[in-house]
Amino acid sequence: MKEADAFLFVLPEYNYGPPGALINALNFLVREWQYKAVGFVSYGGMSGGIRSVQVTKGLLTTLKVVPMLEAVAIPFVEQQLQAEGGIAANSIHVAAATTMLSELLRWTEALRILRA
Repeated sequence: MKEADAFLFVLPEYNYGPPGALINALNFLVREWQYKAVGFVSYGGMSGGIRSVQVTKGLLTTLKVVPMLEAVAIPFVEQQLQAEGGIAANSIHVAAATTMLSELLRWTEALRILRA
């Protein structure tokens, strides 16, 4: 974990927030997260998990983590599940992922000096 330069969280939404296991991990590994960037892929019902991401961003900034504004949200995820596994990504998902990953790389490189 300490060796990672950035993170990508794939988050479901439970009761308008992130899963408890993620909150526990963030609170337990406080120093390992510092000065790193985080991107998000969220999924859920109508909101696509964005409420979960918003709650997580507040906690991350307290831990000196830079959450990306750009993200991938997958609403009504159960309708996009494929029989052989995985999710049927559409052009909106691909464009959002491309933008988010580009920003994640930029911030990861910018934060390198603070991680040194």
